[in-house]
Amino acid sequence: MFEFTPEEQSRVEVANFLGIHLDPIGYVDMSTIIVLSAMYFVEFIALCYQFYNRHYPPLRVKNVPLMCSLYVGGVAWFLGDIFTSGLVHLGQSHLLRNCKFTLIWLRACIGAYYVTSLFALRCFSLYYVFCKGRAFKGRAVYLSLGLTVFSIALFGVISMLVPTELTTHYEEIIDMCYTNRSYIIAVLLVIWSIWTTTAIMSWRMRNIPFCFNERIEILATFILLLAVSTLNTVCLIAIDVYPASLAWRTGLMYTNHVGASLGYWIVMGEATYNCLFNRVEYLQYWVNTLKEDEMERQYEYSTDLDSDITLTLVGNSEPTATTRSMFAHASESQSLEMTKINGSSSPQTQNSAYLVKELDHK
Repeated sequence: MFEFTPEEQSRVEVANFLGIHLDPIGYVDMSTIIVLSAMYFVEFIALCYQFYNRHYPPLRVKNVPLMCSLYVGGVAWFLGDIFTSGLVHLGQSHLLRNCKFTLIWLRACIGAYYVTSLFALRCFSLYYVFCKGRAFKGRAVYLSLGLTVFSIALFGVISMLVPTELTTHYEEIIDMCYTNRSYIIAVLLVIWSIWTTTAIMSWRMRNIPFCFNERIEILATFILLLAVSTLNTVCLIAIDVYPASLAWRTGLMYTNHVGASLGYWIVMGEATYNCLFNRVEYLQYWVNTLKEDEMERQYEYSTDLDSDITLTLVGNSEPTATTRSMFAHASESQSLEMTKINGSSSPQTQNSAYLVKELDHK
């Protein structure tokens, strides 16, 4: 499949006759697929761990289910890039020759459009809580996510109804998907409108006193994915038939998916690492930071914590820097409070089981 066969040589010669310098599909393309597939596999393992520990408060604040859907979008984008960026032969499969499916749905809608929208939605959730002072849960979550999915589905359906020559089609003579430049511009305008909205929200949150480096997360992911969008714009607009160039298609593949992966780990990395290696100590730090910064109410909203949860400090008669923490049953006031437990090893309420679980990890 990745060997330089007589058929591949003929394909290169035909492309040259048409004025296209075509680099043949080869082992560099295969290595690109293998490396990025391995990266996504590692992320899948980490995602399973994150989902299993989704009730761990520092992870819960990151909205693990939303990040799971982000991963699905990234995989769809990856597959769409493979099939439409010239890394594999399309002629052997009717499905792969269906460029409207691979480019419009996998690469554009479920991929780039959805991934961009979810990063924007995370930014909006922080803006909604810290700037608007309202709880981002219930109707707000469903409405925001529903409108996002609806807009993506609408864009995809409209794209499918537009004539093939105005969107994308399979060119059998060079075994590639050819995309109309006007359609490329339309997709890029949608992506850039999302980034513009994200930039406005990020600017308005510049003076918000976040507790856990959310400002750095927002800025880093925004700059990173902005760079990805910029390179895609240059590549898709300025380079004629970029999948024909080995350098451009390889560079764009790594830029897209390493960039998206870094954006994912910027958000999830610290909480995941500490959940794995410093579970109790980091939870203590997390609780203490909320208490010291007086941000319990804001993070109760953004993490969608149950209203009957109390943050409970666990210590000995002489507290130390490594004093442990837990979640215990709250009073009817539904406020977050710190409760010190001296020498008690048995839980008094149902939610105290969280303490036992955390201590068992030690």
